[in-house]
Amino acid sequence: MAMLRAFRTEAPLRRVTAAATLMAAAWLYQALGYQGSHLVYPGLMAAAALVSGQVLARRAVEGLRMRVATIELLVSVAAAGALAIGEYWEAAAVTVLFDLGGYLEWKTLERARAAIRELAEWVPRTARVRRPDGSEATVRVEEVRPGDVMVVRSGEKLAADGVVVRGEAEVDESALTGEPMPVSKAIGDRVMAGSVTVVGFIEVRATRVGEETTFGRILQLVGEAQEARPKVQTAVERFARYYTPGILGLSAATLLITRDTRLALTLLVVGCPGALVLAAPVSIVAGLGHAARNGILIKGGRRLDTLAAVDALAFDKTGTLTAGRPEVVAVHTLAGPTGTESDETAEASLLRLAGAVEKGSEHPLAAALLERAARARGVGSIPDPQRLRVYPGRGVAAHVGGQRVLVGNQRLMEAEGVHPAPRAAELAALEESQGRTAVLVAVDGRVAGVLALADRVRESAARMMEELRQAGVRRTVILTGDGELTAGMVARSVGIDEVRARLLPEEKVREVARLKAQGYTVAMVGEGINDAPALAAADVSIAIGAGGTDAAMEAADVALIADDLEKIPYAIGLAKAIVANIRQNLAFAVVVVLSLVAGVLGGVVDLASGMLVHELSVLLVILNGMRLLRWRPTSQPVSRRPFHPRSGRTLSPAPGGSVPS
Repeated sequence: MAMLRAFRTEAPLRRVTAAATLMAAAWLYQALGYQGSHLVYPGLMAAAALVSGQVLARRAVEGLRMRVATIELLVSVAAAGALAIGEYWEAAAVTVLFDLGGYLEWKTLERARAAIRELAEWVPRTARVRRPDGSEATVRVEEVRPGDVMVVRSGEKLAADGVVVRGEAEVDESALTGEPMPVSKAIGDRVMAGSVTVVGFIEVRATRVGEETTFGRILQLVGEAQEARPKVQTAVERFARYYTPGILGLSAATLLITRDTRLALTLLVVGCPGALVLAAPVSIVAGLGHAARNGILIKGGRRLDTLAAVDALAFDKTGTLTAGRPEVVAVHTLAGPTGTESDETAEASLLRLAGAVEKGSEHPLAAALLERAARARGVGSIPDPQRLRVYPGRGVAAHVGGQRVLVGNQRLMEAEGVHPAPRAAELAALEESQGRTAVLVAVDGRVAGVLALADRVRESAARMMEELRQAGVRRTVILTGDGELTAGMVARSVGIDEVRARLLPEEKVREVARLKAQGYTVAMVGEGINDAPALAAADVSIAIGAGGTDAAMEAADVALIADDLEKIPYAIGLAKAIVANIRQNLAFAVVVVLSLVAGVLGGVVDLASGMLVHELSVLLVILNGMRLLRWRPTSQPVSRRPFHPRSGRTLSPAPGGSVPS
């Protein structure tokens, strides 16, 4: 089957080769001065024209049936006219060159389409599934169902989206996100189909399979994106519908006025808008393919125009500029719970007691204290609390190891008759002034320390802002429901121009409308769901970390599969490059056509040379668009090593290029 497909694929090349061979035989016959029949030379040239021209004529007829005057119609009329007036060499040259140009265009465009095929071929064809009895079985990917547990060892690809239920591994997600470094995955982490385990062993419970996986959605959306046309391409296609009949009319008028059939036929050939018609599609195919390989889904050509024009960005704060979950960022001990420990021991004791109390709470801050503080700091086993009592809006109280421990705010302390020392109140006020949440920990009626919690700003946020400015963004603003103090701290730390705080969803929409009224082309960045009204109101909506939600990929104009802020300026810069590339192609195509027409009317360009220049111009347009496959921003982002969210350590590549577990 593979050989049959290759045979069919290379049919244009064989046709061109056969026609060129006939032309070469005709030249050789004439050059050697054979005295045979005078029909040999024209017969061979006419045969060459027919071999290459048959497909063109068929396409021209198909176009006429659909009431469309195609480029193939122009070439077919020109070739037929040349044969009719005895210009056999010109007829053969026109059809063979056009056929050869079409083949070269196809081969060149295949390189652009290969970017998408590489994605499609990346998902494995089989998966190893653990049966209920504990045995393993290899099944086809199509047979994997949600809930199945897949066994994935080093060097193997994941066949479905899912959640790790056993083991740890370094996973290469570059086929989906463009991130070259492996990412650590452990129990509870989400993984995506098409990822490769570099080092380690994991078992994954499948959540989405087949076309419903992130990988499947990417392929579908990229395919849809390539069908959607930017405004400039739509305008060119409308122009081409009238341009081709116009060239036919011009050639007919030239024939009537000058009675010069050769001149009229040459105008037909050089007037072919091949480069003009291909100017946009090749750039879009190459550009969107490059974007997809880097984890950026741009929903079609119409979004390209607007994305390239973006000069203002509005950000949701939580989960976008910040990690979206509170973490312990500072620990202040006033004295050890027993009053005798060293600072290090006092901190460990404080966290151990706070973690024990928060074991029984479901508050988001409790999870931060328990998982991100106590366990992450190596405190050891955390005891269960006794006589736990939750005070809504204030905190939690419990007995731990015979000690009564309170973890909460100032109101809890006052309600329990605990009076913080001036130093404790001063530390709490200092942390609150920096936009953090201060939590007091009291042991047996005395405040033993202050814990500061905050939603940590993403490390890449400041770098992203610098890259946005280089990409031409002039205005940045945070739109958040949080307080001004917290939002202001985030804005200052990353370099955002403006903060709009304590906003309701409808107020965020008004803020986006305000920016648009000031003349900005506004992009709204969020998680794709939480700020749906503001995302819909913006000129361009960008969903970050969309690999986990179908809703995000469907709703946003631009979906970033990776949870990586630096993909935003990358996407804007790439959109600008695609639009600029299209304009370069259009300008070049117009100049070539006008130059050829002027050359024909001036008697400088003949039928064969005009066809040659035309085909070369088409090839140059394609090659210029292909440059987008290797596009890079002028300022390369700083390479980053993956950060293990559980251990808190930065992973270093091993000598072989993988990351040790």
